[in-house]
Amino acid sequence: MNVPDLPAELVDLIGQYEFAFLVSIGDLGPHTTPQHPTLTGGSFTITAPGPVTCRNITANPAVTLLWPPSTSDGHALIIDGHATLRDYTLEIAPTLAVLHHTATSTATSRRCADCRRFNLAPPAQLTRLGQLPRTGS
Repeated sequence: MNVPDLPAELVDLIGQYEFAFLVSIGDLGPHTTPQHPTLTGGSFTITAPGPVTCRNITANPAVTLLWPPSTSDGHALIIDGHATLRDYTLEIAPTLAVLHHTATSTATSRRCADCRRFNLAPPAQLTRLGQLPRTGS
């Protein structure tokens, strides 16, 4: 999969977080592990993922990286992508990214001026990965 470089704003945001949770899906449901993904150009690398993650990726390459907020009122960074396992190294091509505020118990449906959405793959590629509904006939 051709992975273009990420937007500079997104790269800056990623640099503000300490670690991410990698979420993969397997026969038993979601599997979450804390990771330190390395960003190179437009893709992420995770070395030595565990055996459950490897099994899940082999069966279903759709993954999510979630960088939690550092404060209770901060923003989480969520990146969906397509993972490939090569020589016990996970390569993740990001497709969608969202910087999202943390909801509070007193918050009602509010829009955050600091929230951002990044479409990182062409629409045809997103449709193929099942991340956008098909349109037309």
